[in-house]
Amino acid sequence: MPIPISNRGTRSSRASEVVLRRLLLRALNRNQRLILQAVSEIRLATITSILRFLSREFNIPLSTLKLNAKILKELGLIDFGNTKQIKAAKLTPAGELVVTILNGEIKR
Repeated sequence: MPIPISNRGTRSSRASEVVLRRLLLRALNRNQRLILQAVSEIRLATITSILRFLSREFNIPLSTLKLNAKILKELGLIDFGNTKQIKAAKLTPAGELVVTILNGEIKR
């Protein structure tokens, strides 16, 4: 049985958010965080176009970004199509939660 991570209404709620943010900052590398942020901000774009933009903007090899996007997809944080099925890249609900925590925007 999963342990609830929400302690809404308690003082430890903010402390838990800080711990989760620190954990995510350590678990996800810079490239993965960049991809998550870009996917959350750029709507109706394929993963290829997002990764090409990031590659040009931050001078990161495209192959490195592709590997990190694949990892994020395997973790269930983003979803995107493939060569046979083109669709816009988007965050999954778990990915949305991760971006929210990383940005420190949890609503009380």
